[in-house]
Parts: sequence; structure tokens; C-alpha cells
Amino acid sequence: MEDDAPVIYGLEFQARALTAQTAETDAIRFLVGTQSLKFDNQIHIIDFDDENNIINKNVLLHQAGEIWHIGASPADKAVLTTCYNK
Repeated sequence: MEDDAPVIYGLEFQARALTAQTAETDAIRFLVGTQSLKFDNQIHIIDFDDENNIINKNVLLHQAGEIWHIGASPADKAVLTTCYNK
């Protein structure tokens, strides 16, 4: 069996919210929400290419406040929700 190198993804801020995006059937995708009191928070959309062991990311600003929970719609890959504190 072939051993792949571990894949590590780092964030600029602490995070407590993580979910898989199960509505996306063509990719392995995760959503991560950061939690910072001093800076604008972020939603990281992380795609993992398991054939090449590569991570691609897209970062969105979440200026409403620190993200306590993030959820992805199980039916629509374009819909996500956050529970946040100002």
C-alpha cells in the first residue's frame, strides 16, 4: 500500500467551526469559520484533491462577527449558514 504524505492546512486565526460540504459530490470540500474578536473573521472553503494530495482554498470575509458554528446545506452546495456573535 502506498503511503501519502500528510496534508496540513493552517489558518490565520483560531477556529471552532468546521463542516464537510456533503452537497458537493464532485469534490472533497470543507468549510471552516474563524473566531477572532479583534479582526474580520473568515470562511475558508477548502477543496482537497486526493489524487494529487493538494489543497485549494478560497477565503471569504465574514464581517458580522466571530463564527461559533458553520453549516452546509445537504441539498444545495451554494448555501451555507453561520451562527455568530458580534
